[in-house]
Amino acid sequence: MSDIEPRFKFGRNWLRYSKTIDETAVASAADGLQRLLGGHSLAGKHFLDIGCGSGLHSIAASRLGAGSVTAFDYDADSVEATRRNFARFAPSAQPTLCRRDILRHDIQGKFDVVYSWGVLHHTGDMWQAINNAAQLVEDDGLLAIAIYKRTSLCRAWTAIKRLYSSSGPAVRFCMAAAFLTPLYLGKILTRQKFPRGMSWYYDAIDWLGGYPYESATLDEIVDFVENAGFATLSTVNTGRLLGLFGSSCAEYVFKKTRSMPGPLSPPP
Repeated sequence: MSDIEPRFKFGRNWLRYSKTIDETAVASAADGLQRLLGGHSLAGKHFLDIGCGSGLHSIAASRLGAGSVTAFDYDADSVEATRRNFARFAPSAQPTLCRRDILRHDIQGKFDVVYSWGVLHHTGDMWQAINNAAQLVEDDGLLAIAIYKRTSLCRAWTAIKRLYSSSGPAVRFCMAAAFLTPLYLGKILTRQKFPRGMSWYYDAIDWLGGYPYESATLDEIVDFVENAGFATLSTVNTGRLLGLFGSSCAEYVFKKTRSMPGPLSPPP
């Protein structure tokens, strides 16, 4: 990743979240992964998880029959969380787990499914990260990514995230309380369920502190990836958003249809 400071300690958050994971969360993650892939089977496929976090979705891929699972993360604590969770929930699996940087990696070979949910926009160079991820997709393979939607408040949230990540415990506590309280009340009133086996609390902390931070529009993502030799299979949750309480992730699934034409330039 680019040398940006302060940088949020994502791995510490996922180590804490890992203590709450149970079989229900794993099953929900598997359902969410199947939904995202739109009926494409993982049976026998080579699956790569870029920015594995807690490892929950790598475990889901393994349970869905992936022939091999490779998972890496920039944060050593995330790699450790993934290792521990495989030991708990998929002890017979033999994943390849390692610490790597998608901006400067040495991962060899290509994969049938390259998956990165809510990660590439935290690298400090989102477009290069997407480009590098796309290069790891096998011919006719899938690229499944989730990227923060562009909102009118993204600039303000960038400043908030930087402040949170650079502050001490007292300031972070106050900022988290101010952010989480109305968010929690809203979820109670709307009886909102949290998908993908995740926790609203740990995802909210991930959002609040998630620096570096970038976002993109639907057209920017689709144009960029299609220029890299892919066809768009599906887009989900791409509607416009004010961003008062953050920006949710838009989901994209692409299929590689031709060789990449060469290095791509990010949108202006």
